[in-house]
Amino acid sequence: MLKGGGGLAMTARHVADSLMPGKAAVLFVGNDGSWQPAAILGIDKHSTQDVAVLRLEPGDYPSPFTLSGFEEYASLHYTLWGYPDAVLHEIDGPDGRALQRPDLVYSEGYIRRRITRRLPAVQGDRFFELSTVSGGGCSGAPVISQRPRDHWKVIGVYVGQCRSENNDLAVGYAVRISDLPVDAPTGWPFSA
Repeated sequence: MLKGGGGLAMTARHVADSLMPGKAAVLFVGNDGSWQPAAILGIDKHSTQDVAVLRLEPGDYPSPFTLSGFEEYASLHYTLWGYPDAVLHEIDGPDGRALQRPDLVYSEGYIRRRITRRLPAVQGDRFFELSTVSGGGCSGAPVISQRPRDHWKVIGVYVGQCRSENNDLAVGYAVRISDLPVDAPTGWPFSA
């Protein structure tokens, strides 16, 4: 969820590809601290980058997150929370029924570099290469600046990871928010 986002949430496009408006929901933490569902009424997918905006049912969605249009570069530290595949075993009980969601898994690292070209197996051409692999299942997670004045500023959306051929290096990738026209009056996804 985005602060002041008017019922909008952002995720990876490849995550949104599996969602059906009217049949899917997101969970958020309500003002009372409990998990609350919000139905997804529409999905706006970016035409070239691996991001999508989810349009939620009308409601009050408290969120500390804001999008940062500031261009970031190598060495900036970030944090990320997600549900990597490695914790999926914690979700299912012995009878196969879903248990309560596990706590979000924390990752941190730094931007290794900016990439402005296509990469194998990742849609788009505007990425941060991240020092830490957060894992499959974390796609769509917000990448948050750790600059003190930017607390809770989302600088990217985690979209995947890659290992080198000899398996000695693994990096993550995030779509750069600063390269999306989210503030333009007629820019994706906010045009009428």
